[in-house]
Amino acid sequence: MKLNFIVIYLLFFLIGCTHNYEPVISSIKADPNPVDLNGTVNLTCNAKDDDTSSSMKDEEISYEWFASIGEIQYGESPELAIWTAPSEAGYYSITCKVTDQYNGTDIETISVTVQ
Repeated sequence: MKLNFIVIYLLFFLIGCTHNYEPVISSIKADPNPVDLNGTVNLTCNAKDDDTSSSMKDEEISYEWFASIGEIQYGESPELAIWTAPSEAGYYSITCKVTDQYNGTDIETISVTVQ
């Protein structure tokens, strides 16, 4: 009976220590902004996943970039991208989605002016 109690207690303790915190995007930067027609913009998404108090603290973050107009190419590291602006002036949205390996997500959007 005492052994069953210890096993249940240990399972409860381990499950309670495995909370997954969502990754958080602190900023998205676009340089230059504004950009010329057909110009390129260097994008940086700053994010972190603060699972330091959890057993999930070593999880990785993946980055996805989206733009409805213009072309996005991934940069030298996942948090970097390059957007090629369209040939028409206006305001355009670029979105970064970060996801941890336990499907925690955060999404941020930045507006870039094309002139």
